[in-house]
Amino acid sequence: MKKDKSVFVAIASIFILPLILLVINFWPNKYVFFVGMGLLIAYFSFIAFRYTLDKSEIALNFMTSWSFVALILLVENIWIRYIFIAFSVLVFFFIAYWSRPQTSHSIQVKEKPLRRMMMMLYVFNTYAFMIGAYALHIYFPNFSFVLISVFSAVYSAFAAYMIWSLYFKSEFKKLLIWSIIFATVVFELMWVMIYLPFGYLALGLLTVWIWYLLQLFVRFHLTKENIIWKQQISFLLINLILYISVLYIIRWV
Repeated sequence: MKKDKSVFVAIASIFILPLILLVINFWPNKYVFFVGMGLLIAYFSFIAFRYTLDKSEIALNFMTSWSFVALILLVENIWIRYIFIAFSVLVFFFIAYWSRPQTSHSIQVKEKPLRRMMMMLYVFNTYAFMIGAYALHIYFPNFSFVLISVFSAVYSAFAAYMIWSLYFKSEFKKLLIWSIIFATVVFELMWVMIYLPFGYLALGLLTVWIWYLLQLFVRFHLTKENIIWKQQISFLLINLILYISVLYIIRWV
């Protein structure tokens, strides 16, 4: 029988990733890295099976850990690494706090800001995964891009599914179908993006931008009101203009 998460477990969940990242930063060795990753996976797997955690917390623990690991590996400036490590403490504090029920607040009061913050985390995680995927392709061009794009498509579809599940609690079959469609779209999109002469940061941004808009409109479509196109035309036009502008600016950076 699973137990409720204790304060000690919540604190450990906040600090385990930053501590491992600090160790990897001080001793940049492949053995240290793999041992650290093994400990991280083992810990989050243990608390997922041992304690009563919401599926969103389990997903965010693993996804956010990968995001910060990818960012630390790709960033060369030591001070920016420390900023990411410090920021990871704040992020995991939010994840740990959100997972603990607060009976003094009504669900209606908490739900909207929590959903928005969690959605932002899923977007951040998807972007970090995408830049990691494109970086892997750029630094190791002989590595199969089919595998990279398949894993990225599944990951981004799962992130979209988790966002939708924040708004639609009992729509598993419908969300699963949309997730499969989403994975197919992202897979095709990545094969278009790799032909653009940009770095992994730009490619990740351009891919996740489209991914975000698509998941947003799927979410609107799943509501009772459906998509109110009259209200979205200006939003789409602004994004189209910004997207083309960013494409032009990145070209000259």
